This record gives sequence, structure tokens and C-alpha cells, in this order.
Amino acid sequence: MNILYVEDNKINAMVMDKMLSKHDSHVVIAENGSQALKVVKERNLDLILVDINLGLNQMDGCELLQRFRKLDILKGIPVFAVTAYAMPGDKQRFMNIGFDNYFSKPVNFDELLSAISTLSIP
Repeated sequence: MNILYVEDNKINAMVMDKMLSKHDSHVVIAENGSQALKVVKERNLDLILVDINLGLNQMDGCELLQRFRKLDILKGIPVFAVTAYAMPGDKQRFMNIGFDNYFSKPVNFDELLSAISTLSIP
């Protein structure tokens, strides 16, 4: 499975890469929205994981999601929010914005892997 993880924190990115690589996934890391938009045009992806807070003076994960949704090459590609926003109502807010799933940090990898296993990947 080819996964893009958009995350500005290098340690979080490294942990996610290690965990998903153990489960036959190839993870590409983008540190910000601009990098992510380049990656999606260069690679075939099965899943995109997006942090919401991508740093000061950067587009956030919600804006990035809206840009992804306008790209024909990403039609049908699920986008999961992976975020430190974990207050009551946050999950529903991000799902209403258009994310296909939501995971609060620290990520429960069993739950993430379970959600990934339900995806229909050709």
C-alpha cells in the first residue's frame, strides 16, 4: 500500500513510517501542504494521512484536504485526519469537513491498521 503522510513533526513522521512499514506499506512523508501537493501529482497513492496543524504560516490540513478534493487524480483516495485535536466534537468537526476517518494523537496503531484493512485497494 502506498501512503502519503503529511506531518511537520519529524519524530511523528518517523514513528508512523516505522509502524506502517512493518505492515507492507510504503510511506512517503511530506512536511507541508506544498510538498504534499507535489507528491500526489508524482505518485500513485492508496491512502493519505494528514496532520491538521502543519506549522506556522503553512496551510493547515483542512485547507489541504479541500485542495486534494479538487484533484481528479485523487478521486476515491481516502484521506484520514491524524491530529492532536482530541476535544469532544473534534472528530465530528473533521468528519464534517470531509475527512474519511479521524485519529487523535497519540495514534492507536491497532485502530489505524484496522481502518486501513477495511479499505478497498485495487
